[in-house]
Amino acid sequence: MRVGLMGMGRGGLQLAEALLRSNWCQLVAVAHTATRPLEQFTDRHPGVAAFDDYRSLIVSTQLDALFVAVPPFQRGKYLALAAERRLPVWMLTPPARGLEEAAEILERFEQADCPIVVSRAWGIEPSLQPDALDLQPGNRVFLATGSSMTCLQEDLDWRGDSVRAGGGVLLDHGYALIDTILQVMGMPATVYAAAGRASRPGTRFPYDTEDAATCVLHFPGGGIAAITCCWTTGPNAWHVDLHALARTVHVDERTVVVRDRSGQTETARYERPTMLLLPQVEEFLSALRSNARILSTLRHHLPTLAVMQTLYLSARTGQPESPGRLAELHRLS
Repeated sequence: MRVGLMGMGRGGLQLAEALLRSNWCQLVAVAHTATRPLEQFTDRHPGVAAFDDYRSLIVSTQLDALFVAVPPFQRGKYLALAAERRLPVWMLTPPARGLEEAAEILERFEQADCPIVVSRAWGIEPSLQPDALDLQPGNRVFLATGSSMTCLQEDLDWRGDSVRAGGGVLLDHGYALIDTILQVMGMPATVYAAAGRASRPGTRFPYDTEDAATCVLHFPGGGIAAITCCWTTGPNAWHVDLHALARTVHVDERTVVVRDRSGQTETARYERPTMLLLPQVEEFLSALRSNARILSTLRHHLPTLAVMQTLYLSARTGQPESPGRLAELHRLS
């Protein structure tokens, strides 16, 4: 299958590596608005066409699928063009800056009867199958914790602008944590969030997005989850811990470890892929080729975006808030 890639930043380069490794596709074209990353990429891969604007990539190349790694604020008009041309799309997270924006994008693709998919490891990656981890309704998760810590450079660029970014570290780094927890525990009844931007005093680069955030999700039946994110301190680490009635599951970027309820006895250990995006890319492409059920569509991500939007509301009000009202408005299950 012939595929193209929009965006050559950190996430785009990781996605390009997965596309080049996949047996399901041929990366035939890439696009980026900065010249240097394009030149560096095409020097290493001379057979790949390069464009300095995203529209040309979509309209000038015969593609079977489009992969999107540009920031959400840059996606809108190009996704609309892809929908118009009925070009299947796969995107990195977060899929949009908010629920309304995502719903508008989704409407265009559903009217075109064309799939639009968002990155999600849970349930797709071989090491993250609920059946294999025995995380079924009878062994429900009652407690989850997650953390994402990294230290970005001083200049946040578009990530420091709340209008362009839609949010700070909670949306940019916390999305995958919260999405994973929701896949296991369902929709929370109430959420609470606190956020701050006190960790860059005297910076030369103005910004108005949060540097650190913590949130608590409370689920029907009494389950709870706590998530902490920061992008101004290390060491770099990302993990989710799931505590079920009969076992615990630890997930980080390299391994999945299953232990008994006490956490003392290890019962299983799975190595995650070196290229974390590769299983997701191949699942999407194989489903397109075989007309199988498409997993992790943008519609499947609307509940996560509803929770994210409610968390930001809670951070502003200082009070617990319910995502149920947003979910009802958009008829989300």
